[in-house]
Amino acid sequence: MTPKKTALTLGFLTPFCLSSAQAFDLYRDADTALTFDGRIEARYNTYQDDSHLWDSGSTRWSLAVEQRINDELDFMAEGEWGLYVTEDDYDDDPHATQRLLYAGLDHDRYGKLAGGKLWGVIYDVGWWTDMGRKFGSRAFGVYNYRDWGQVSGAGRADRAVAWRKAFGDWKLGLQYQGRRADEDLGHGIEADLTDGIGGSLRRPVGENLEAGVAYYQNTYDEVTPGVGVEEGDEARLWLAGLKYRTDSIHAAVNVGYSQDWEIAENGQFYDALGVQAFTYYHFANGLRPNFNFNWLGDTGDDSGGYRRLTYIYGLEYHFERDRFLVWSEYQDNHGNGWNGQAYEDAEDEWTLGIRYYF
Repeated sequence: MTPKKTALTLGFLTPFCLSSAQAFDLYRDADTALTFDGRIEARYNTYQDDSHLWDSGSTRWSLAVEQRINDELDFMAEGEWGLYVTEDDYDDDPHATQRLLYAGLDHDRYGKLAGGKLWGVIYDVGWWTDMGRKFGSRAFGVYNYRDWGQVSGAGRADRAVAWRKAFGDWKLGLQYQGRRADEDLGHGIEADLTDGIGGSLRRPVGENLEAGVAYYQNTYDEVTPGVGVEEGDEARLWLAGLKYRTDSIHAAVNVGYSQDWEIAENGQFYDALGVQAFTYYHFANGLRPNFNFNWLGDTGDDSGGYRRLTYIYGLEYHFERDRFLVWSEYQDNHGNGWNGQAYEDAEDEWTLGIRYYF
């Protein structure tokens, strides 16, 4: 078992995990690898006329193991946790939260099968534009409900089973979730979700260019009355993306369309169309300017006129590329809030951070 294979195996289930390639060994022999990685970050934010040091779980650490069973089959497992290390976070959040915890098998011919809490197949395409350090992550449908896509299966899918395999240039992912009972979806809505099922498909379409599509659905059961959906209704998300990536350039766009997937502040489910784009250029001297665009609109009238529109401008300096960096982002807010009200504190959100991957 080589270090390269370990990083590739873990990266297959965490599609954008730079720290996997930087993990260091706690133990390694011919058949077993136990690795440790993570990141430490301090961040300063302004938000709604307030400014403070804010961690929000950006300090993370993970443990991963890979055990060879035979020449074609390996066992793999990974756990990742987020730590809250600033006093401002303690009132509302626990000191530690579980982000990932899964185990599975990796077969040379039959692909990778894992179960637990893992990045969902939607994220195989979704991560292409989910690269902002702080702002710009709600326009493409991955992070819905109050738990950022865990119960829905689009983000860090909870209690999920996922299978991924490459067929030449084609990369296929399939996912299933059973019943998730008595879930708090936010805004006073509770529901059981059943029959979570979906998939992703990606392939190169040119030099350094990749296209992808993904789909996921859930069925509502035992849902709070009067919220716009009833027992047996389905929540659906379609996602299509295009990514161009070289050693210096990353440019990607995702377009998402959803039905009864998002919840408005007025306690109503609504259908949405969203566009999210992200691009950066990494200069040889370590500077990396970036731009992040988010647009999400209600395709009907259920949300009370909600429309998200943000432009995020970022600048980073990498002392050691993708390992030790300082960064800043400025989010310019436009659009309409709930019930047609304009965003408060438009043009007044920015953040400054320092991050180290270990």
